[in-house]
Amino acid sequence: MSQHLERLLPILSTIPGVNIPVTVLQGVYIAASQRKIEQLEGALQYEVGLLNQKVMAGQLTLDREYVKSDSFTANVIQAVRAAEVAETENKLHFIARALAGCSLSFPRPQLDKFQTMRIIESMSDRELRVFVEYFQILDPIDPYQDFIPNDSQVSVHGLSRQEFVASLLGLEQLGLISKENLTDRQGEWVDTPYQSGSGFAWKLTALARQVAILSRVGFEEP
Repeated sequence: MSQHLERLLPILSTIPGVNIPVTVLQGVYIAASQRKIEQLEGALQYEVGLLNQKVMAGQLTLDREYVKSDSFTANVIQAVRAAEVAETENKLHFIARALAGCSLSFPRPQLDKFQTMRIIESMSDRELRVFVEYFQILDPIDPYQDFIPNDSQVSVHGLSRQEFVASLLGLEQLGLISKENLTDRQGEWVDTPYQSGSGFAWKLTALARQVAILSRVGFEEP
């Protein structure tokens, strides 16, 4: 049995309804380093504490059936395996927040939590940074209907234009953004500094919505 997983159980058990038997984790091997697990443990303790406060305040709703299921246990194993390849502590905090989010109930359409955690595991630290900051560029009221033309010069602070575009291409490969043809939308793109009125633009996908909701990125949604 993985001691890495075992040491996370007391933190997770503070979420009402979570009761993962130690025996369930027998035979599960995790190769994450001791340092990464300690960082994940600290991040998870913070995120679970924050989540419990919001649940008690009525701001978030637990999925009490889901946290008792094998699916939630699978999310825990996914999170620790994602920690194995996490490049920075910032990524570990994002993983912890998404794992805590797996315990929540969301309005329809239902999230595919296993799929979402798998995508989060695959994101590089730079792709994660661009994904999070991408929401600061878009319309905060409805970021999923907004676009960024691929010929605009918008970028993320600290990254070159080439690094930013490379991250966008990576996010496209993961299915988090897509290219929208703007040929027929020229009349709609004349009033904002990031929109040029022709060619293609980047747009967030339904999968991006799942990642953002689970990790509570970009907007006030449970």
